[in-house]
Parts: sequence; C-alpha cells; structure tokens
Amino acid sequence: MLVEVGVLCVVLSRTPEKCGAGERVLSLDSGDTVTLTAVGRGEPDTHVGMDLEDALARDLSFVGEVRHVCIERADNNLLVWIALENPISAVRERVFQKELELIEGFPEIDFDFNVIPAKGRDPRQFASSAKIIYSRVGGNDAN
Repeated sequence: MLVEVGVLCVVLSRTPEKCGAGERVLSLDSGDTVTLTAVGRGEPDTHVGMDLEDALARDLSFVGEVRHVCIERADNNLLVWIALENPISAVRERVFQKELELIEGFPEIDFDFNVIPAKGRDPRQFASSAKIIYSRVGGNDAN
C-alpha cells in the first residue's frame, strides 16, 4: 500500500501539459493495466493526504519512546515534530531509521524532521500550530 500511495503522490504532483484556454491535461499510461487522464484549470498542488499522515503515525508509533508526532505544512516542506520520552542515542537512531524509510517511501515530499524531548509536555507547547497525528497516552496508543 505504501508504494501505491507514493506512486499516486508522484502522479498527482507531476507538472501537466498546457492545453488551450488555460486548461491543463495530465495523462499517464502504465500499459495494460491503468490509464489516468485528468483535465482541469490552474496550477497543480501537492496535498498531504491521510495516507501520508497514517504512514507517519503508524511507522513512528513502532518506536515505543515516541510520545507525540505533529505535522505542519510550511512552503514546500512538511515539518514533522517527533517528541521522545527517552531521547537517548539508541532511541534516536531507531527514529532516524524510520525517518529514512519515510523519505524513501515519499520522495516527492520534502520532510523537515525535528526530534525533541517530550519532557511530559503537551504537543501544543512545542508545535503550537501543527496538527497532532499521533499521541501515546500512558501505555496505550491513541491517534
């Protein structure tokens, strides 16, 4: 599923060809299986879909010390705050590995990861305008 989401994001962010009267057409053909043609007006825009948010939350939740994950769109970057309960070197290395996997899985997204100590803080204290996509409450996971 992660590959399909990545391919769809690339397809949707691809620059379409101009046609007459300001109309744009994007056409991709994968051979025997899928043909995609989209027609519209205006410039294409890359949107962060629920699938990317789900992938971020799910992948980072596998690191038990991750307390919160927050995201915010800024220019062409996706800012990601990862708050850790115990930010020792071994934990940070596991988080960095997850970050690399996400970067490889979504090459069209410019990630800006920020790993910070949670210190029991509410996520609004370190990422006030960001969207909280994952929080671990006590020993339970909550999205």
